[in-house]
Amino acid sequence: MHFCKDDEAGDTVHKSKNYLRNVLISRDTYIQITKFSIVGFICFGIDLGVYYLCSQYWPTWISKAVGFGSGVLTSYHLNKWWTWGEQKHTGKLFARYITLYAVSGFLNIMSNELFLRWLPNREIVVSFRDNMGVIDEFLAFKADKIFAVILATAVSMVVNFLGQKKWVFSHR
Repeated sequence: MHFCKDDEAGDTVHKSKNYLRNVLISRDTYIQITKFSIVGFICFGIDLGVYYLCSQYWPTWISKAVGFGSGVLTSYHLNKWWTWGEQKHTGKLFARYITLYAVSGFLNIMSNELFLRWLPNREIVVSFRDNMGVIDEFLAFKADKIFAVILATAVSMVVNFLGQKKWVFSHR
């Protein structure tokens, strides 16, 4: 155990934070994860919106595939140019990206279906009550679908970041 004098305490804490950040994650990786997460948040919104809209008419697994595919196409362009700084578009790069997302897409769809089975079938309803006590339903959505998508996205996010960093854009 290391003990330090009072005047060294602040400096020691600062050094230990830098040490942990440098050992556990480099500055470049931290920036990449941040950019990847921002792109992922945007693409998650696309995935969720398309999925939820399509699931009103199609089976959930088809709807999830269409939503996921919409997010993938957006993600490819944003991550390629912004997260990884890749300016060229090559067939090999795109093929690797699509291969990675085929694997993570399969994991995303299957984990979404598993989470839908495990999570309780609940609906979240926002309603208003007027001064006569009459309740008007304003908004309703399936909570299990929302949470299943969030959890399935977390599974595929880990696979996608590591796959992009270590395989798709590893030549950088």
